[in-house]
Amino acid sequence: MSDITENIIGWRKLEEFWSELAKKLEKKDNIFQVADFDYTLFSRDEQFTGIPELLNNRADKWPAYLFENYGMIEFLEKYYKNHPLPKGIIEKFDPSRDIIMTAGGSKDFQIAKVRSCPELNDFRVVLTYDGKEKIPELIRYILFELRYIPSEIIVYEDRPQYFVEYRDFVEETLWTKLTVMKVEMDGNEGYKSIGEV
Repeated sequence: MSDITENIIGWRKLEEFWSELAKKLEKKDNIFQVADFDYTLFSRDEQFTGIPELLNNRADKWPAYLFENYGMIEFLEKYYKNHPLPKGIIEKFDPSRDIIMTAGGSKDFQIAKVRSCPELNDFRVVLTYDGKEKIPELIRYILFELRYIPSEIIVYEDRPQYFVEYRDFVEETLWTKLTVMKVEMDGNEGYKSIGEV
């Protein structure tokens, strides 16, 4: 776990600290849900068809490419604003409790994408640099923002490998069940599959 919980007190002490905090929190019989954004709530297929150069400028390169060659505001308005989200996942969410957790090297651009979707206006958004960082941020969110331990956490992800890899750690730290749902979108029309892994 040290590779995702680097800090000044050492990762073992941090894990112990988190676990002790979790023991002291109230346990509630409810489900807390987390959804990734890209390719979980919103498909980017249309963008890659409309701007094929994005395929050569993926990951951390593509925000810079868009700023320099396309215009970020124009991109957001064309590809995000007024594009309805498929309902298969988001209709299950409670914006007073559940969150959107998204990763990307450009946090400003990530939040701008999410906030361009009106259906997500009422949701809290947690931003991370990459997928691995979602693990400690999920734990921190439960401990310091939610401030109770739900009976189950359900995570919806198109690339769930870190949640699968660290499932036992999350469950042992938070004293709860972690259910991981792998998502495969069918463009922005809906979902090909949503299944537990």
